Amino acid sequence: MSLWHVGLGYLGAGFGVGICMLGAAGGIGRLTSAAVEGTARQPEAAGNIRTSMLIPAVLIEGLAFFALVICLMMAVALNGALKAPGASAGQAAAAEK
Repeated sequence: MSLWHVGLGYLGAGFGVGICMLGAAGGIGRLTSAAVEGTARQPEAAGNIRTSMLIPAVLIEGLAFFALVICLMMAVALNGALKAPGASAGQAAAAEK
């Protein structure tokens, strides 16, 4: 595996984390804006709205954290892809040619 492939893998892991975090931020933003609007329209239901908002927010954050861990695992796996098992760095470079 060449350095070019590993570099593209790191780039893919970075884009994956970025897209995941943008999606989670957008989801929580929409959820929060709907909850605030609902509370403004009906202030006596603020406690119920807050409770109903927390469960989806936790699920969105959990999904974002899971995707972050997967992207980090991919980046760490790419770090080991350059090293051939049982070979020195010079032998691994010679084997690529």
